[in-house]
This record gives sequence, structure tokens and C-alpha cells, in this order.
Amino acid sequence: MSVEAVPTDTRSPQGTLHPCVCTDRIQETGDVVTLVFRRADGRKFSFLAGQFVAIRFFWCGQAYSRVFTIASPPTRPERIALTIKVAADGKATRILHDHVGEGCPVEIGEPGGDFTLGDRAIDKALFLCAGSGITPLMSMVRALHDAGRDPDITFIQCARTPGDILFGHELRMLSENMTKLRVETVCSQTSDFDEHRSAGRLDMTRLARLVPDAGARTAFLCGPAGFMQAMRRHLLDLGIPAGRIFEEAFGAVPPTTSKVSPGAKAAVTFVRSGVHCEANDNATILDLAEAAGVCLDTSCRMGVCGTCKARLLEGEVDMDDMGGLSEMERQHGFILACCSTPKGNIAVDL
Repeated sequence: MSVEAVPTDTRSPQGTLHPCVCTDRIQETGDVVTLVFRRADGRKFSFLAGQFVAIRFFWCGQAYSRVFTIASPPTRPERIALTIKVAADGKATRILHDHVGEGCPVEIGEPGGDFTLGDRAIDKALFLCAGSGITPLMSMVRALHDAGRDPDITFIQCARTPGDILFGHELRMLSENMTKLRVETVCSQTSDFDEHRSAGRLDMTRLARLVPDAGARTAFLCGPAGFMQAMRRHLLDLGIPAGRIFEEAFGAVPPTTSKVSPGAKAAVTFVRSGVHCEANDNATILDLAEAAGVCLDTSCRMGVCGTCKARLLEGEVDMDDMGGLSEMERQHGFILACCSTPKGNIAVDL
């Protein structure tokens, strides 16, 4: 059984989604797979190394939408590769991991995010990642290699075991061609027969030893929330100014809760759906929509990707977003349902 064709009458009103087809599937580790897609219309993808996209697919009649950073480089625009780790509580990632393969249809949105090299003039960089946080950094280093650029990069990947290391062989090959690329791997656990690695997490002492010139570098940091928080503290202590530490915001910081006063009641009307409901304390508009059966696309659930944007018709909301709306969209009354809570009675165009 594979994912289903996209129904023609369920196109997303929240943004542009392009029909795509899976062309390849690569099993990276036991719980990580890379899926490669091309656009169904034959056009090329356009994105910056380090950006993310939303992917939507249908399974058993239900729509699923998630956001993933792009692992492939923009220098190879005919295809786009998403390297996906199965989340412990993630049904969507399990479906993608187990059932998506060559020929499967999906939809992919426009790229977003500013965790990119962009036009930053960087002579010495530190790429620091854990788990699937390696994907935007792989897009960057692949793009640099394709462009014939060879900046001074120390690339540190943290993994649980040697079997969880991603793109190890490719990174070794890249380091042979890019003379200033130095690759280090730190595993928190190793097997008894692994003579080349010592077990242990990446702490301040080990990081200082691996990157003795850290203070002269620009850091790009991506991984689980706890890892990023700890590494940021270490990097600051090692002398890297905060302005030279760039972090992948997507998936890194949980949304804040509602500012509605305890006990306060608010009513939400989903106008197009004809649904009226009472808002509970701390419930976001997305929470209320899902509980009431109102259809709304969502991906990051933290105000980054913009997938769940909707127009606020009446009332006011508290919105703690992370850049998922443009200034023009704000001026036209759009909000992000995943990080907005009502301040009294409101009406939303859903």
C-alpha cells in the first residue's frame, strides 16, 4: 500500500503546493530514509541551501502535512531530497518512512527559512549538528562543493551510535576534495569493538579540543532543542559572539502558551465551516479547529512555516509566531492558527 493521489478538490487555501512524484528512496539508517522528488510539471526547484519545505500527502483518505529541511543542494535543482527520521510519536513520518517510494505522489510547498549561508562572507565556519539536524548543513556543504568553493569548515556531527551516523561516507569523500573541510563525529554510545571512537557526549571540554579556534569561526547549529541550547552556551563560552551563531529555528523552540487570563472564556467562529465553539484556556486556534473537525493544513506547529495561516475576520488574538507571516500578510489580517490564542470572541475564515 502506498500514499494516495492528491484529491483534486482538496487543494490547500493556505499557500502554493506543487504536485511532485517520488523518484528515489535511500535507506540511510534503520529509522532514517531519504526521499527524492521531482516536480510533476517538469520545472526545477528553487531554494537556498539550508531552507525547509512543507510536504503534504494523503493516506487512507486523510491529509498529512509536515515540514522538513532540504538535504540536497540548490545546485542540483531538478530534484529535491528530504532526509526524514521517524519520530517516536509521529504517524506522518512513519507513513513516509514505510510507504513512500518511487512513483508516489505528494505535494511540496515553497521553501522558507533564513538558516542559510546567503550572502554572508564567511572565511571560517563551524557546522555543528545532531541527528537529522545534519540535513541543512549537508545542503550547504554539497552546494559549496558543487560551486568549487573551499572555505575553512569544521563539520561536527553528533550521533547516538556509529550506526546512526548520517552521510559518513559522503562526508569523507567531500573532505578529500575540499581540502579545508574537516569532519569529526562524536557518538554518545559505541560498541566494544569500535577502536576508533570513544563514547561520550559532546561537552564543553571536548568541543574546545575539537575546535581550538572556535572564537574565530561563524557557527551554524542544528539539532534537537536540548542539544542546541547546550551547544549555544558552549559556543558563547568559547568566544563566538552571539551575532555569529546561526540556529535552525524550525523545531528548536517550543511555542509559548496563551496569554488569556485564567478562567476567561472566548468563543471562536469558523465562518466557512459553520462551526462555533468555546475556547478553553491556553488552547490555540489550531487546537480548537482540530477538536471541532475543521480542516486546516498544518506542518511545523510553531509559527515558522506559515502553512496554517488564516484570515482573522473579527476580534483579536495573541500570536507568538517565529516569522511565518510576511508583513503584507499581517496587514491583510492573516494569523497563524498554531500559535494564536483568542482574546475574546473571534471569527476566522476557515
